Amino acid sequence: MGTYSIKDIIQSTDRHKLYILMCRQGELMDCISWLQSQKIHAINMGKELAEFIDGLEDYSYLSIDVFDYVKKTMDKHKAKINNIGNTVVAIYNLGILFEPAVELNTAQLLKDFSKTAALIIIWENQTENSGRLHWSTQQNNVFLDFTETQFKKLQYAI
Repeated sequence: MGTYSIKDIIQSTDRHKLYILMCRQGELMDCISWLQSQKIHAINMGKELAEFIDGLEDYSYLSIDVFDYVKKTMDKHKAKINNIGNTVVAIYNLGILFEPAVELNTAQLLKDFSKTAALIIIWENQTENSGRLHWSTQQNNVFLDFTETQFKKLQYAI
């Protein structure tokens, strides 16, 4: 896993433009502030999705509704940092995407999105060199598997 800069992200021609910004516990707000200073919008996916689901009147098509909402939300917030290069968006607080009721293939959704825009996942938990992101208490049960795509580590300084 290499280390990349914001400049690398906007100039990337890779098929999957999937980046991970690793944050230590307690540094999340600093990471978000740093991204915002770089003109990158960071979406609190847990909050956004919880509000969306709370507003639904019918849960018959919850999986489809959530899938569409996540894609639309990321599309809505992606932006160019300058006038050239890739559009970029960052997301964090992804736990809700793993709720059994929403029935999402979260890793596939994020990989597919990263084909059309650079996607930065702000991650406060753990990672493996093999390409898996997981929570320390759920290492073998709940994780994002990017072993086939291989995410890139975003370098930053706070």
